[in-house]
Amino acid sequence: MSAAKRFASALAGQWAATLYSAVLSTLLSFALGRFLGPESFGAYSYILTMASLFAILQDGGFSTLIFREAAQRSEHLAGGAPIERQALGHAVMVTGAGLALVWLFPLEHKTALAFAVMYYGLFAVGNYLAADMKGHGLFEREAKWRILVRTFTVSAVGLALALPSTGPALLFAGWVAGFGAALCLPMAAPIRMMPSFRINPELYKSCGAFLLISAATTIYFKSDIILLTHLTDDPGAVGQYAAAYRLVEAAVLFCTPLTQLFFRKLRMTIHQPEVFRRAFRVQMGVMCALAASGTTLAMLLGPWIIDLAYGQKFLPAQTLCLWLLPSLLFILPNGILTQALIAVGREGFYARVTLATALANIILNVALIPWLGAKGSALATVLTEAALTAGLAFGVYARKTPKHRTPA
Repeated sequence: MSAAKRFASALAGQWAATLYSAVLSTLLSFALGRFLGPESFGAYSYILTMASLFAILQDGGFSTLIFREAAQRSEHLAGGAPIERQALGHAVMVTGAGLALVWLFPLEHKTALAFAVMYYGLFAVGNYLAADMKGHGLFEREAKWRILVRTFTVSAVGLALALPSTGPALLFAGWVAGFGAALCLPMAAPIRMMPSFRINPELYKSCGAFLLISAATTIYFKSDIILLTHLTDDPGAVGQYAAAYRLVEAAVLFCTPLTQLFFRKLRMTIHQPEVFRRAFRVQMGVMCALAASGTTLAMLLGPWIIDLAYGQKFLPAQTLCLWLLPSLLFILPNGILTQALIAVGREGFYARVTLATALANIILNVALIPWLGAKGSALATVLTEAALTAGLAFGVYARKTPKHRTPA
């Protein structure tokens, strides 16, 4: 099979898995809301949000590191226990600490929250396996893994939902059971190894940067909704903004598999500067073309899509999306710029830029929302993404190859 056909097959598999997971997740969300009712569904959503924030610590940045190192091992990280074993040790320790905190502190829904922490511990392990597959170029296999995981987890939660008097605790127990069953499959055998609890400072230096990136990105994507809630007198503005933002999320979801395939090519050519530069130029060209055409198409069809999906009650979102969609001109190329920085080992610089832009986004939202409402938040998103593009581009063009270090 030619390289072009392999690439097309891998991309098709990744898109299929992404679409399958998105459809099942959406259907499950509808079912949970309908069968649980507002009160229980609210409690479930609250627990899910709390646990998902803690999940950043459970992953610890190891999934990104595994992806990078599986594609091309860094000299200064060579030797010692496999990264996967140390990642498992990290996930076990942080999950154990999380369970202890749940039982020690006077929190509501203790049992449900404990199951949610356990689920995200297993989720981190699944991410390590997926990252290892992608790093070795097994994109079709990784797509099958995601499809199986989503099938197992949604089926288990669906069974829990069918039981009488189902509540959040039983639902999260279903998530745990489904993911645990998936990890027992033969496909998951490579990640079933003895955890290593040895702390490697070099590993945690890189992982710390990735952890900071995840935290800053979470702050960035959550801050607009939070600030819009508190800084506007229009209670419907948040819903209108969220509806418009779904179009941006859809575009990012569509392009993410492509950026991951591009990343592996960049990582494998870091010792060949000319090949790296050529690959980077081609990838940036492709993503910029997608950004321009995708933004144009989205701005033409966006209002119609919102009307079709949400109805006339979301008429303001149709106008709002025209303010928000230009951010795609920067968001999509940023995907390649970030992959290039990670590929060459400049995750520290990437973390600093991400943190700075997250803070800038908060400042812009605080300044613009009282003046323009939801449109101000949309404008803040566009300006922040433009600033992020400038910062990331400086990092990439200042240095496209990593600093090679010999093992100590």
